[in-house]
Amino acid sequence: MFIFFIIISIVISFSIFILKNKIATNILPIVFLILLIMLSGYAYMNINKTENYFFTYDSLGVLFTFVLTILSIATYYFSRSYLKNEDYSSRKVSVYYSALIMLITAIMTTYFSNNFAVLWVSIEATSLFVSMLIFFERTKVALEAAWKYLFVSSIGIAVAFIGILLMGIAVSNYGLTDLSFGTLSNVVKSMNTYWLKISVLFIVAGFSVKLSVFPLYAVAVDAKTIAPSPINAIMSTALVNVGFVAFFRTFAIISHTPILAWTQNVLFIIGLFSIFIASIQLTRVKRLKRAFAFSTMEHMGIISLGLAVGGIGYYAVILHIVLHSFVKAGLFYQINKIHSIFKSKWINDFSAYFKINPLAGLSLILGFISVLAIPPSGLFVSEFLIFKALFLSHQYIIAVVALILLTVIMVILSKIFLTILFGNVQENIKVDKINPLGNIIQLSFFGLVIYLGINPPPFFMDLINSSISILN
Repeated sequence: MFIFFIIISIVISFSIFILKNKIATNILPIVFLILLIMLSGYAYMNINKTENYFFTYDSLGVLFTFVLTILSIATYYFSRSYLKNEDYSSRKVSVYYSALIMLITAIMTTYFSNNFAVLWVSIEATSLFVSMLIFFERTKVALEAAWKYLFVSSIGIAVAFIGILLMGIAVSNYGLTDLSFGTLSNVVKSMNTYWLKISVLFIVAGFSVKLSVFPLYAVAVDAKTIAPSPINAIMSTALVNVGFVAFFRTFAIISHTPILAWTQNVLFIIGLFSIFIASIQLTRVKRLKRAFAFSTMEHMGIISLGLAVGGIGYYAVILHIVLHSFVKAGLFYQINKIHSIFKSKWINDFSAYFKINPLAGLSLILGFISVLAIPPSGLFVSEFLIFKALFLSHQYIIAVVALILLTVIMVILSKIFLTILFGNVQENIKVDKINPLGNIIQLSFFGLVIYLGINPPPFFMDLINSSISILN
């Protein structure tokens, strides 16, 4: 089924790229979305089933696939609006949808990969297709951001490849020839801890470019500043989740080895440095997209802390990254409307948004509450559980430092949001006819975040608990 999905996706993408007409760009993406929905349901019905040796429908992959499917449908809707407003040519529109379909396919392949080599290839593929989308507007700045992202991302993935290669060499000493996660988990306890540490360090440092955390965070921030807003919604959520999958698979392999404590310390350092850098950089941002990009970095830093501390932190980490996906997607969808109203991308040019566009202003308020983890946001629940785990594990210094940094971030983002929402009314601001459906979608995302945080359904909790069972 999964190989069939990949083949059909490639055919659909190639057809859109070759045909370059409205019929293809209107119909074929919908066909792809239907196929994506079908695969999501099939994966859930066949959970823990392995296909073609290289792919497994495990709980984490199924959960992220549900999130990706929802985000893909919403991104398609907002992409249509974005492309229509800018009046792009049929050729550019075909390139956009073709690259987007292949990006989603590569992301899905990463989620279900059951082998380090397949995971690496899939992540490299995401870099290629997202670079095409970053360069979509064909400006000089977009070209610079796209090449920078592709170059640095490829370097990061090459660094991760070195780590995977070292792990493969260690495995070969036991007469094994594959890099499936199950095989590695069975033999990793017997590996030389020195080489295992080096391998993990290379893998984590390399894949940090996808998770948007220290040390290779910068290129992802620059890319999100330039890319079209609907693409940012995927880059800051589903694509970031790709980085988390790489971190999680690596952590799961070494979670029952003597270097677990060492790996936890590495994740603590990554988490604290990421939150610290985000707090510093947010004092200097002038673009709203860039502010949200550093907000993503902050949240991924929190996730690194939760994964490091363990215990209830494992559950909170999965919950947090799922809820963050819906919150950040909703905010990036809203950015496109803000840019179109104020005809600018600079924060200083935005004000009185609530008065100009009340329904969108309400959506932005809920997004503001959600992303800052203010009750009743579900992110408050997940962050509370992570800090509870830190205190229960006697990581007092880490918890206090993180809380101080998060307070600084909250103050900075609050100032930005309140200025946009309730600043002085600007003259000569003309608002076109507003389609309420977009705001309703965003409100639904923020409402879903509240619901999943306060009253998560049983199947949702089962998927999370099944995902983290290999760590306990």
